[in-house]
Amino acid sequence: MNSFSSIGITQKMISILAGVNLSTVNRWITKNNVQALPKAHENSRNVRYPIGEIRKFFQEYVVLKELKNNDLVLSFYNFKGGTGKTSICYQVSTHLALMGYNVLVIDADPQGHLSTSLGFDNNHNFPTLFDVVQSKITIDEAIVNIFPGLNCIPSNLSLTRLEVVLSNSTKREEILLRQLENLRGKYDFIIFDSNPTISLLNRNILVCSDLISIICETQPYSLNGLKMLMEDMTVFFSVMRMELPEILIVPNKYEDRSTNSAEAMTVLRQFYSQFMMTDFAFRKSEDIPTSAKQSLPLAFFARANSLALEDTKDLIPAILNRLQLSLNIDEKIA
Repeated sequence: MNSFSSIGITQKMISILAGVNLSTVNRWITKNNVQALPKAHENSRNVRYPIGEIRKFFQEYVVLKELKNNDLVLSFYNFKGGTGKTSICYQVSTHLALMGYNVLVIDADPQGHLSTSLGFDNNHNFPTLFDVVQSKITIDEAIVNIFPGLNCIPSNLSLTRLEVVLSNSTKREEILLRQLENLRGKYDFIIFDSNPTISLLNRNILVCSDLISIICETQPYSLNGLKMLMEDMTVFFSVMRMELPEILIVPNKYEDRSTNSAEAMTVLRQFYSQFMMTDFAFRKSEDIPTSAKQSLPLAFFARANSLALEDTKDLIPAILNRLQLSLNIDEKIA
């Protein structure tokens, strides 16, 4: 696992994520006497600052007080594999934490790809949601700190056994909801990376969610799956006698010169525009697999003109706006 105490981000990256002038960041650092981290290499030109200190800047300039300590639950969901939901979940959760929010991200996929990106070795026998639901440990005991502001409940193949436990439980779709009650007031956001199936665990995640972010690859097969997914969710929440949570559909892996991508976007806008950001798709970028391979969020290594960084920076306000709607707050985030 990366030791984030020795990794920081540059003033330029802080200004990009915060949407403020570089001079504003520089003045704040000088005023508060924030000390830079030692340079990793003697010839390194980029001065970097520790995460804990930089979070204070974001808390002063960026963080929305009305979203604090609400335990708002965001889930990344699609029962089709390969759409890129884990990659986007990783970027959103890590950058929200860098930007001053307190985040718990929960890996609910037995494949554990999110956990791997966060630096966990899936061969190790660490606690997962399975142990929590089995009451072997409390949910607090399963939580691991990644860096200031970001905690995680990791996953591994042991999570495959959870379906049997849930199926034999009373009110089996509400087990996680009861577990999350034990975390009330501790986090701004609790974020789930779901598994690519129609499972009882995913049903539990949907019931908990204030916002369901559906990641849809801009390809024909993903569009077919999206129609089935929306129908399935509508029926499920009707049976549960619950209103649908806020939904945000995020087109992913978009390629400017691809006919398939263009056609997929046309169909998405035609049928699902009310669930989408205007003129937005998460573009295909080599920075995304690089981020997973290095176990580093984009802010730690991406260039200022990175497509993936730009799309992450644009997606986060859209997510926060949708979560505000769940609290009946109408003010828009720029």
